[in-house]
Amino acid sequence: MTHPFTFGTRFAAAAALALWAASPAPAQIVLTTNGGFESGFTGWTRADQLGSLGTFALQSGTTSPVNGTSVPAPPGGLQAAMTDAAGPGSHVLYQDFVVPAQIVSGAMLQFDVFVGNRATAYSNPATLDFSTPTLNQQARVDVISPTADPFSVAPADVLMNVYQTIPGNPLVGGYGTIGADLTTLFNTHLGSTLRLRFAEVDNVNSFQLGVDNVVIAVPEPSSVILCGVGAFAGLAGVVRRRGRGHFPPVRGGL
Repeated sequence: MTHPFTFGTRFAAAAALALWAASPAPAQIVLTTNGGFESGFTGWTRADQLGSLGTFALQSGTTSPVNGTSVPAPPGGLQAAMTDAAGPGSHVLYQDFVVPAQIVSGAMLQFDVFVGNRATAYSNPATLDFSTPTLNQQARVDVISPTADPFSVAPADVLMNVYQTIPGNPLVGGYGTIGADLTTLFNTHLGSTLRLRFAEVDNVNSFQLGVDNVVIAVPEPSSVILCGVGAFAGLAGVVRRRGRGHFPPVRGGL
């Protein structure tokens, strides 16, 4: 016969998981603006290395903004941000955001990215300088210090590398979704201003870096608490009902 305590423990654990899964997702505080680029580049800053050709431009439809190269349509809305040029260059798109003073958990970054490398391989030296004699054909996404040079890849300036192309990656693909947990980073920079940077450099052949649906968000603390309280209140009621219906009364002391 199953011991009542063992059965109750298993039932409570299963019920807790079921109630937590059934609880509504907590509301979020979104820290970025215009992540879908439907308002153009409002909220974003574009920077191009001196001497570069091209820049981040708005992409719609299925051709790149300058060369008319075949690219996938924006995955959300009518527009995405995309680099394109008739010659070599280095291009950065960034937005500053403020980390809340208090974080519960679950800080996240999510974005859709397209890479169209028209060279035969990626080359990723530790620089975003297109004018170097070294082959440099890469894209990367970082959280950096807002006081850093927008093109810096110095370890002191790059607080977190989220994404980077490397030799052997597919040269061209569709838009894919990238996600990153920023909780640890946020907890060490509470109340600080940080910078999200998308960067692309090419000196071998043309390169399109497409970006869309950019979101940095944290759960609202009150919604997380209410969600947990509701789930465990429901669990307590289930366990009490289960106890009245099936467990024998306990008599005597321990």
